Amino acid sequence: MKHMKSILYVITCLIGLSAIAQDRQIEFKQRDWKAQLALAKQENKLIFFDAYTSWCGPCKVMAKNVFTRNEVADLFNTEFINAKYDMEKGEGITLKDRYDVTAYPTYLFINGEGEVVHKIVGSMTTNAFMIEAKKALNPENTMYGLAKNFEASNRSEASAMAYLDALDKAYEVDKRSVVSKLYFDALPQSELLKEQHYTLAIKYLNNPSSKAFSYLYTNKEKLRGKLSVKTVNNYFQQVFGASVYSIKKAYAKNKGIEEAIENTQAIRKLLTEDLNYAKVLLTKLDLIEFAAANQWSKYAKKVGKICQDHYFSDKSYVIIEAANDLVTANQSKYFKDVFKWAGSIEKHGAELFTRIQLAELRKRTLTRQGKTIEAETMALKEKELRQEAADKRQMTPPIMKN
Repeated sequence: MKHMKSILYVITCLIGLSAIAQDRQIEFKQRDWKAQLALAKQENKLIFFDAYTSWCGPCKVMAKNVFTRNEVADLFNTEFINAKYDMEKGEGITLKDRYDVTAYPTYLFINGEGEVVHKIVGSMTTNAFMIEAKKALNPENTMYGLAKNFEASNRSEASAMAYLDALDKAYEVDKRSVVSKLYFDALPQSELLKEQHYTLAIKYLNNPSSKAFSYLYTNKEKLRGKLSVKTVNNYFQQVFGASVYSIKKAYAKNKGIEEAIENTQAIRKLLTEDLNYAKVLLTKLDLIEFAAANQWSKYAKKVGKICQDHYFSDKSYVIIEAANDLVTANQSKYFKDVFKWAGSIEKHGAELFTRIQLAELRKRTLTRQGKTIEAETMALKEKELRQEAADKRQMTPPIMKN
Protein backbone atom coordinates (compact mmCIF):
# COMPACT_ATOMS: atom_id res chain seq x y z
CA MET A 1 0.00 0.00 0.00
CA LYS A 2 2.84 2.34 0.87
CA HIS A 3 4.46 1.55 -2.50
CA MET A 4 1.18 2.29 -4.28
CA LYS A 5 0.88 5.64 -2.50
CA SER A 6 4.39 6.53 -3.64
CA ILE A 7 3.50 5.74 -7.27
CA LEU A 8 0.33 7.82 -7.05
CA TYR A 9 2.31 10.69 -5.53
CA VAL A 10 4.86 10.59 -8.37
CA ILE A 11 2.09 10.52 -11.00
CA THR A 12 0.35 13.45 -9.32
CA CYS A 13 3.57 15.43 -9.27
CA LEU A 14 4.24 14.69 -12.93
CA ILE A 15 0.73 15.84 -13.88
CA GLY A 16 1.23 18.95 -11.81
CA LEU A 17 4.60 19.68 -13.41
CA SER A 18 3.09 19.14 -16.87
CA ALA A 19 0.32 21.63 -16.12
CA ILE A 20 2.80 24.17 -14.77
CA ALA A 21 5.19 23.65 -17.68
CA GLN A 22 2.58 24.69 -20.26
CA ASP A 23 1.50 28.03 -18.85
CA ARG A 24 1.59 30.26 -21.93
CA GLN A 25 -0.47 30.59 -25.11
CA ILE A 26 -0.67 32.72 -28.24
CA GLU A 27 -1.90 36.16 -27.26
CA PHE A 28 -4.46 37.51 -29.72
CA LYS A 29 -5.19 41.24 -29.57
CA GLN A 30 -8.65 42.48 -30.54
CA ARG A 31 -8.27 45.43 -32.91
CA ASP A 32 -9.96 46.46 -36.14
CA TRP A 33 -8.08 45.34 -39.24
CA LYS A 34 -6.81 48.81 -40.10
CA ALA A 35 -5.18 49.03 -36.65
CA GLN A 36 -3.62 45.58 -37.05
CA LEU A 37 -2.00 46.64 -40.32
CA ALA A 38 -0.77 49.92 -38.84
CA LEU A 39 0.87 48.09 -35.94
CA ALA A 40 2.46 45.56 -38.30
CA LYS A 41 3.99 48.44 -40.26
CA GLN A 42 5.13 50.22 -37.12
CA GLU A 43 6.81 47.15 -35.60
CA ASN A 44 7.94 45.69 -38.95
CA LYS A 45 6.27 42.37 -38.17
CA LEU A 46 3.98 39.98 -39.96
CA ILE A 47 0.42 39.50 -38.79
CA PHE A 48 -0.51 35.94 -37.90
CA PHE A 49 -4.17 35.82 -38.94
CA ASP A 50 -6.25 32.95 -37.55
CA ALA A 51 -9.36 32.64 -39.76
CA TYR A 52 -11.88 30.45 -37.93
CA THR A 53 -15.59 29.81 -37.40
CA SER A 54 -17.51 28.95 -34.26
CA TRP A 55 -18.50 25.52 -35.63
CA CYS A 56 -15.06 24.46 -36.89
CA GLY A 57 -13.88 21.43 -34.88
CA PRO A 58 -10.25 21.45 -36.11
CA CYS A 59 -10.05 25.18 -35.22
CA LYS A 60 -10.94 24.33 -31.63
CA VAL A 61 -8.42 21.48 -31.51
CA MET A 62 -5.64 23.79 -32.70
CA ALA A 63 -6.63 26.50 -30.20
CA LYS A 64 -6.68 24.00 -27.34
CA ASN A 65 -3.76 21.70 -28.14
CA VAL A 66 -1.31 23.73 -30.23
CA PHE A 67 -1.76 27.44 -29.45
CA THR A 68 -1.30 26.63 -25.75
CA ARG A 69 2.15 25.07 -26.13
CA ASN A 70 4.88 27.21 -24.63
CA GLU A 71 7.21 26.88 -27.63
CA VAL A 72 4.38 28.00 -29.92
CA ALA A 73 3.38 30.87 -27.63
CA ASP A 74 6.96 32.11 -27.30
CA LEU A 75 7.54 32.10 -31.06
CA PHE A 76 4.25 33.79 -32.01
CA ASN A 77 4.14 36.34 -29.18
CA THR A 78 7.69 37.42 -30.02
CA GLU A 79 7.74 37.34 -33.81
CA PHE A 80 4.18 38.09 -34.90
CA ILE A 81 1.21 40.33 -34.28
CA ASN A 82 -1.53 37.81 -33.57
CA ALA A 83 -5.07 38.42 -34.78
CA LYS A 84 -8.09 36.14 -34.98
CA TYR A 85 -11.44 36.74 -36.64
CA ASP A 86 -14.61 34.69 -36.87
CA MET A 87 -15.25 34.58 -40.62
CA GLU A 88 -19.01 34.69 -40.09
CA LYS A 89 -19.17 37.70 -37.76
CA GLY A 90 -18.37 41.41 -37.84
CA GLU A 91 -15.28 42.44 -39.76
CA GLY A 92 -14.47 38.77 -40.38
CA ILE A 93 -17.15 38.59 -43.08
CA THR A 94 -15.37 41.27 -45.14
CA LEU A 95 -11.93 39.82 -44.48
CA LYS A 96 -13.12 36.37 -45.58
CA ASP A 97 -13.91 37.75 -49.03
CA ARG A 98 -10.84 39.96 -49.17
CA TYR A 99 -8.49 37.04 -48.53
CA ASP A 100 -10.63 34.39 -50.24
CA VAL A 101 -10.88 32.11 -47.20
CA THR A 102 -12.73 28.96 -48.22
CA ALA A 103 -11.61 26.33 -45.67
CA TYR A 104 -11.11 26.22 -41.91
CA PRO A 105 -8.86 26.70 -40.15
CA THR A 106 -6.91 28.97 -42.49
CA TYR A 107 -3.75 30.62 -41.19
CA LEU A 108 -2.46 33.67 -43.05
CA PHE A 109 0.81 35.54 -42.57
CA ILE A 110 0.25 39.10 -43.78
CA ASN A 111 2.59 42.08 -44.02
CA GLY A 112 1.80 45.68 -43.11
CA GLU A 113 0.65 46.36 -46.67
CA GLY A 114 -2.08 43.76 -46.29
CA GLU A 115 -0.36 41.26 -48.62
CA VAL A 116 -0.37 37.53 -47.87
CA VAL A 117 3.22 36.26 -47.86
CA HIS A 118 2.47 32.76 -46.54
CA LYS A 119 -0.55 30.59 -45.95
CA ILE A 120 -1.40 27.21 -44.44
CA VAL A 121 -4.74 25.43 -44.15
CA GLY A 122 -5.98 22.76 -41.76
CA SER A 123 -5.08 21.38 -38.37
CA MET A 124 -1.62 19.91 -37.76
CA THR A 125 0.79 18.82 -35.07
CA THR A 126 2.69 21.33 -32.97
CA ASN A 127 5.92 20.49 -34.76
CA ALA A 128 4.43 20.86 -38.24
CA PHE A 129 2.79 24.15 -37.25
CA MET A 130 6.09 25.53 -35.94
CA ILE A 131 7.90 24.51 -39.13
CA GLU A 132 5.34 26.31 -41.30
CA ALA A 133 5.35 29.41 -39.10
CA LYS A 134 9.15 29.66 -39.30
CA LYS A 135 8.91 29.52 -43.10
CA ALA A 136 6.91 32.74 -42.93
CA LEU A 137 9.87 34.43 -41.23
CA ASN A 138 12.25 33.44 -44.04
CA PRO A 139 11.29 35.27 -47.27
CA GLU A 140 12.84 32.54 -49.43
CA ASN A 141 10.57 29.88 -47.91
CA THR A 142 7.28 31.76 -48.13
CA MET A 143 4.84 31.15 -50.99
CA TYR A 144 5.92 34.50 -52.44
CA GLY A 145 9.59 33.54 -52.21
CA LEU A 146 9.01 30.09 -53.67
CA ALA A 147 7.11 31.66 -56.58
CA LYS A 148 10.06 33.95 -57.34
CA ASN A 149 12.49 31.04 -57.13
CA PHE A 150 10.31 28.97 -59.47
CA GLU A 151 10.69 31.59 -62.21
CA ALA A 152 14.32 32.48 -61.39
CA SER A 153 15.42 28.83 -61.63
CA ASN A 154 13.78 28.44 -65.05
CA ARG A 155 11.07 26.28 -63.44
CA SER A 156 13.39 23.54 -62.27
CA GLU A 157 11.96 20.36 -60.73
CA ALA A 158 13.18 21.21 -57.23
CA SER A 159 11.71 24.73 -57.29
CA ALA A 160 8.47 23.48 -58.85
CA MET A 161 7.94 20.75 -56.25
CA ALA A 162 8.70 23.13 -53.36
CA TYR A 163 6.26 25.72 -54.71
CA LEU A 164 3.55 23.16 -55.53
CA ASP A 165 3.88 21.63 -52.06
CA ALA A 166 3.38 25.05 -50.47
CA LEU A 167 0.36 25.76 -52.67
CA ASP A 168 -1.08 22.35 -51.78
CA LYS A 169 -0.74 23.05 -48.04
CA ALA A 170 -2.27 26.48 -48.56
CA TYR A 171 -5.27 25.01 -50.39
CA GLU A 172 -4.46 27.32 -53.32
CA VAL A 173 -6.12 25.06 -55.88
CA ASP A 174 -6.30 27.61 -58.70
CA LYS A 175 -2.69 28.74 -58.39
CA ARG A 176 -1.57 25.12 -58.18
CA SER A 177 -3.48 24.48 -61.39
CA VAL A 178 -1.54 27.21 -63.23
CA VAL A 179 1.88 26.25 -61.84
CA SER A 180 1.44 22.51 -62.38
CA LYS A 181 0.43 23.12 -66.00
CA LEU A 182 3.51 25.29 -66.61
CA TYR A 183 5.86 22.69 -65.17
CA PHE A 184 4.43 19.40 -66.50
CA ASP A 185 3.59 20.74 -69.97
CA ALA A 186 7.25 21.68 -70.39
CA LEU A 187 8.31 18.04 -69.96
CA PRO A 188 8.67 15.77 -73.01
CA GLN A 189 5.51 13.65 -73.16
CA SER A 190 7.63 10.51 -73.44
CA GLU A 191 8.89 11.25 -69.92
CA LEU A 192 5.42 11.50 -68.32
CA LEU A 193 4.91 7.75 -67.98
CA LYS A 194 8.19 7.33 -66.11
CA GLU A 195 7.78 6.82 -62.36
CA GLN A 196 9.78 9.96 -61.50
CA HIS A 197 7.16 12.11 -63.25
CA TYR A 198 3.81 10.31 -63.06
CA THR A 199 4.02 10.01 -59.25
CA LEU A 200 4.53 13.77 -59.02
CA ALA A 201 1.83 14.44 -61.62
CA ILE A 202 -0.74 12.43 -59.68
CA LYS A 203 0.16 14.40 -56.56
CA TYR A 204 0.21 17.90 -58.03
CA LEU A 205 -1.16 18.13 -61.61
CA ASN A 206 -4.80 19.25 -61.33
CA ASN A 207 -5.38 21.13 -64.59
CA PRO A 208 -7.62 19.41 -67.20
CA SER A 209 -6.52 21.85 -69.93
CA SER A 210 -2.88 20.78 -69.47
CA LYS A 211 -1.32 18.86 -72.39
CA ALA A 212 0.38 16.63 -69.85
CA PHE A 213 -2.92 15.83 -68.12
CA SER A 214 -4.56 15.06 -71.46
CA TYR A 215 -1.66 12.74 -72.36
CA LEU A 216 -1.93 10.86 -69.05
CA TYR A 217 -5.71 10.55 -69.41
CA THR A 218 -5.37 9.23 -72.97
CA ASN A 219 -2.79 6.73 -71.70
CA LYS A 220 -4.62 5.81 -68.51
CA GLU A 221 -4.49 2.09 -69.32
CA LYS A 222 -0.69 2.24 -69.31
CA LEU A 223 -0.85 4.21 -66.09
CA ARG A 224 -3.12 1.56 -64.55
CA GLY A 225 -0.43 -0.97 -65.37
CA LYS A 226 2.00 0.96 -63.19
CA LEU A 227 -0.36 1.90 -60.35
CA SER A 228 -3.55 0.39 -58.98
CA VAL A 229 -6.72 0.90 -61.01
CA LYS A 230 -8.32 2.55 -57.97
CA THR A 231 -5.47 5.07 -57.59
CA VAL A 232 -5.61 6.08 -61.24
CA ASN A 233 -9.41 6.29 -61.38
CA ASN A 234 -9.57 8.33 -58.16
CA TYR A 235 -6.95 10.73 -59.47
CA PHE A 236 -8.80 11.57 -62.68
CA GLN A 237 -12.19 11.75 -60.97
CA GLN A 238 -10.86 14.12 -58.29
CA VAL A 239 -9.23 16.42 -60.85
CA PHE A 240 -12.38 16.61 -62.98
CA GLY A 241 -14.62 17.13 -59.94
CA ALA A 242 -12.42 19.83 -58.37
CA SER A 243 -12.11 21.58 -61.72
CA VAL A 244 -15.88 21.79 -62.16
CA TYR A 245 -16.09 23.32 -58.67
CA SER A 246 -13.40 25.88 -59.59
CA ILE A 247 -15.23 26.72 -62.83
CA LYS A 248 -18.41 27.38 -60.88
CA LYS A 249 -16.51 29.56 -58.39
CA ALA A 250 -14.89 31.54 -61.21
CA TYR A 251 -18.28 32.45 -62.70
CA ALA A 252 -19.69 33.29 -59.27
CA LYS A 253 -16.82 35.70 -58.58
CA ASN A 254 -16.48 36.83 -62.21
CA LYS A 255 -12.76 36.13 -61.93
CA GLY A 256 -10.63 33.77 -64.01
CA ILE A 257 -13.34 33.33 -66.65
CA GLU A 258 -10.85 32.69 -69.46
CA GLU A 259 -9.30 29.77 -67.56
CA ALA A 260 -12.78 28.52 -66.67
CA ILE A 261 -13.80 28.41 -70.32
CA GLU A 262 -10.54 26.69 -71.26
CA ASN A 263 -11.03 24.04 -68.56
CA THR A 264 -14.68 23.54 -69.52
CA GLN A 265 -13.72 22.85 -73.12
CA ALA A 266 -10.99 20.43 -72.02
CA ILE A 267 -13.32 18.50 -69.72
CA ARG A 268 -15.98 18.19 -72.43
CA LYS A 269 -13.35 16.92 -74.87
CA LEU A 270 -11.89 14.34 -72.48
CA LEU A 271 -15.02 13.12 -70.72
CA THR A 272 -16.68 11.32 -73.59
CA GLU A 273 -16.77 7.90 -71.94
CA ASP A 274 -19.86 6.43 -70.35
CA LEU A 275 -18.62 6.87 -66.78
CA ASN A 276 -20.92 7.27 -63.79
CA TYR A 277 -19.30 10.53 -62.74
CA ALA A 278 -18.94 11.88 -66.32
CA LYS A 279 -22.69 12.37 -66.74
CA VAL A 280 -22.90 14.21 -63.41
CA LEU A 281 -19.99 16.54 -64.16
CA LEU A 282 -21.07 17.32 -67.72
CA THR A 283 -24.58 18.08 -66.46
CA LYS A 284 -23.17 20.41 -63.81
CA LEU A 285 -21.15 22.21 -66.49
CA ASP A 286 -24.36 22.72 -68.49
CA LEU A 287 -26.07 24.21 -65.43
CA ILE A 288 -23.10 26.46 -64.65
CA GLU A 289 -23.10 27.84 -68.20
CA PHE A 290 -26.88 28.32 -68.26
CA ALA A 291 -26.70 30.27 -64.97
CA ALA A 292 -23.78 32.38 -66.19
CA ALA A 293 -25.73 33.28 -69.33
CA ASN A 294 -28.95 33.95 -67.35
CA GLN A 295 -30.68 31.21 -69.33
CA TRP A 296 -32.83 30.12 -66.41
CA SER A 297 -35.55 28.50 -68.51
CA LYS A 298 -32.95 26.11 -69.96
CA TYR A 299 -31.56 25.66 -66.45
CA ALA A 300 -34.94 24.67 -64.99
CA LYS A 301 -35.70 22.41 -67.96
CA LYS A 302 -32.36 20.61 -67.47
CA VAL A 303 -33.05 20.00 -63.77
CA GLY A 304 -36.52 18.74 -64.64
CA LYS A 305 -35.01 16.19 -67.05
CA ILE A 306 -32.65 14.98 -64.32
CA CYS A 307 -35.68 14.33 -62.11
CA GLN A 308 -37.16 12.10 -64.82
CA ASP A 309 -33.91 10.28 -65.63
CA HIS A 310 -33.98 6.93 -63.80
CA TYR A 311 -30.41 6.15 -64.88
CA PHE A 312 -28.89 9.33 -63.48
CA SER A 313 -26.61 8.45 -60.53
CA ASP A 314 -26.25 10.87 -57.60
CA LYS A 315 -29.45 12.53 -58.79
CA SER A 316 -30.50 13.94 -55.41
CA TYR A 317 -27.36 15.91 -54.63
CA VAL A 318 -27.20 17.39 -58.15
CA ILE A 319 -30.85 18.51 -58.02
CA ILE A 320 -30.57 19.96 -54.49
CA GLU A 321 -27.41 21.90 -55.36
CA ALA A 322 -29.00 23.22 -58.56
CA ALA A 323 -32.20 24.20 -56.74
CA ASN A 324 -30.28 26.05 -54.02
CA ASP A 325 -28.29 27.94 -56.65
CA LEU A 326 -31.54 28.95 -58.31
CA VAL A 327 -32.91 30.19 -54.97
CA THR A 328 -29.69 32.08 -54.24
CA ALA A 329 -30.04 33.77 -57.64
CA ASN A 330 -33.59 34.70 -56.55
CA GLN A 331 -35.21 33.33 -59.70
CA SER A 332 -38.69 33.43 -58.16
CA LYS A 333 -40.37 32.43 -61.41
CA TYR A 334 -39.08 28.89 -60.88
CA PHE A 335 -39.68 28.52 -57.13
CA LYS A 336 -42.69 26.32 -57.84
CA ASP A 337 -40.31 23.98 -59.67
CA VAL A 338 -38.04 23.90 -56.62
CA PHE A 339 -40.87 22.52 -54.48
CA LYS A 340 -41.74 20.01 -57.21
CA TRP A 341 -38.12 18.80 -57.42
CA ALA A 342 -37.92 18.49 -53.64
CA GLY A 343 -41.09 16.43 -53.62
CA SER A 344 -39.73 14.19 -56.36
CA ILE A 345 -36.63 13.39 -54.31
CA GLU A 346 -38.64 12.80 -51.14
CA LYS A 347 -41.10 10.56 -52.97
CA HIS A 348 -38.39 8.01 -53.69
CA GLY A 349 -37.31 7.71 -50.05
CA ALA A 350 -34.62 10.13 -48.92
CA GLU A 351 -32.02 9.39 -46.23
CA LEU A 352 -31.76 11.62 -43.14
CA PHE A 353 -28.90 13.71 -44.62
CA THR A 354 -30.98 14.41 -47.74
CA ARG A 355 -34.11 15.15 -45.71
CA ILE A 356 -32.18 17.82 -43.82
CA GLN A 357 -31.10 19.33 -47.15
CA LEU A 358 -34.68 19.30 -48.43
CA ALA A 359 -36.01 20.98 -45.29
CA GLU A 360 -33.34 23.67 -45.60
CA LEU A 361 -34.07 24.12 -49.32
CA ARG A 362 -37.77 24.60 -48.63
CA LYS A 363 -37.01 26.99 -45.76
CA ARG A 364 -34.76 29.10 -47.99
CA THR A 365 -37.35 29.17 -50.78
CA LEU A 366 -40.20 30.11 -48.43
CA THR A 367 -38.04 32.85 -46.92
CA ARG A 368 -37.36 34.31 -50.38
CA GLN A 369 -41.10 34.22 -51.07
CA GLY A 370 -41.74 36.21 -47.89
CA LYS A 371 -43.76 33.38 -46.34
CA THR A 372 -42.41 33.95 -42.84
CA ILE A 373 -44.65 31.60 -40.85
CA GLU A 374 -44.16 28.68 -43.26
CA ALA A 375 -40.41 29.35 -43.33
CA GLU A 376 -40.23 29.29 -39.51
CA THR A 377 -42.15 26.00 -39.44
CA MET A 378 -39.72 24.50 -41.94
CA ALA A 379 -36.77 25.88 -39.96
CA LEU A 380 -38.06 24.01 -36.89
CA LYS A 381 -38.33 20.82 -38.92
CA GLU A 382 -34.77 21.28 -40.17
CA LYS A 383 -33.57 21.83 -36.60
CA GLU A 384 -35.32 18.66 -35.42
CA LEU A 385 -33.77 16.63 -38.25
CA ARG A 386 -30.30 18.00 -37.49
CA GLN A 387 -30.78 17.07 -33.85
CA GLU A 388 -31.87 13.58 -34.87
CA ALA A 389 -28.69 13.22 -36.93
CA ALA A 390 -26.59 14.48 -34.02
CA ASP A 391 -28.25 11.97 -31.66
CA LYS A 392 -27.45 9.21 -34.16
CA ARG A 393 -23.92 10.61 -34.62
CA GLN A 394 -24.49 11.01 -38.33
CA MET A 395 -22.92 13.64 -40.54
CA THR A 396 -25.05 16.70 -41.28
CA PRO A 397 -24.88 19.10 -44.27
CA PRO A 398 -23.37 22.57 -43.66
CA ILE A 399 -25.86 25.32 -42.84
CA MET A 400 -26.58 27.63 -45.78
CA LYS A 401 -27.48 31.28 -45.67
CA ASN A 402 -31.04 32.20 -46.55
